[in-house]
Amino acid sequence: MRTLYVTEQGAVLCRRGELLVVEREGQELARVPLLRLERVVLFGNVQVTTPVLATLLERDIDLVLLAQDGRYRGRVIGAGSRNAELRLRQLEAAREPRARFLLARGFAEGKVLNQRAVLARLAPLLPGSAAEHALRSLDDARLRLLRAQGIPGLLAAEGYASGVYFSAFRALFGERFGFSGRQRRPPPDLVNALFSFGYTLLTQLGVHAVQAAGLDPHVGYLHSVHYGRPALALDLIEEFRPVAVDALVAKLLSSGEIGPGDVDHEREEPGVWLSADARRRFLTAWEAHLKQELVDEQTRSRLTLRGCLDRQARRVAAVLLRRQPSYRPHRLEVEDVDRALL
Repeated sequence: MRTLYVTEQGAVLCRRGELLVVEREGQELARVPLLRLERVVLFGNVQVTTPVLATLLERDIDLVLLAQDGRYRGRVIGAGSRNAELRLRQLEAAREPRARFLLARGFAEGKVLNQRAVLARLAPLLPGSAAEHALRSLDDARLRLLRAQGIPGLLAAEGYASGVYFSAFRALFGERFGFSGRQRRPPPDLVNALFSFGYTLLTQLGVHAVQAAGLDPHVGYLHSVHYGRPALALDLIEEFRPVAVDALVAKLLSSGEIGPGDVDHEREEPGVWLSADARRRFLTAWEAHLKQELVDEQTRSRLTLRGCLDRQARRVAAVLLRRQPSYRPHRLEVEDVDRALL
């Protein structure tokens, strides 16, 4: 196990030797060897003892705090990167228009290419000529992106592609689940609730990958800098959203593993939220999904989704340190998408 998720409300995380133990009202719920851990994710009202906190910091194990419904609260990290030169280069590139533009274009192109790859495999499920039209529109969006002369042009092309892409998901799931398009705060339907939950989890993997590469997650290129926003992590995950989250959501909904009955009807705040049991089932599917391997189109090597994120973060660092001429996004192979959807 590389990630420990604790969803039981009122639980306490404590340490016994080389084990992390989850307890509630004196009853042991789980125990996990520290040696196998990379991150701990806590949902809602979960307590952490001081010895556990000290151990996680000493061993560079991520501690991520989420609300009970999966919304991000914060994270506890250790000393961080000591590579001052890399951080300086990262800041310089963010201030230099051409350097920022080239990195941003790589992230955006990777996203559009991989949206097209996922949509091509979902095409037989789309009605009439919807798939053909959507794929042509995504090709057009990529051309617009490559012709763009600045960040506004990139964002316009990326936004157009996402509109087309999620319109196809509307054709797939709109009638059954009331999905009319991507909406975040608050999610108005089950499909958006699943997307939001998955993207939150993926963002935390992106933050970890960026920090492991020695970079600052808050200084990005495609995403503008805002207080508290992990802009570079959001940049990094763009090309992986289609296969890491969108394909998983499509699989869970199509198979019936998650359905209309998996909504929390007791919440008083606006929006549609996953039930506790649905979140647990999603997390189980998510961890299995992350173990799937993707093919690197250049080296033909295979890496898990986590490994690909880590590699892409190192590629960003290599570009900033001028060890590589340009950023090359990960481009999905057909077999990668098939494994993700089946």
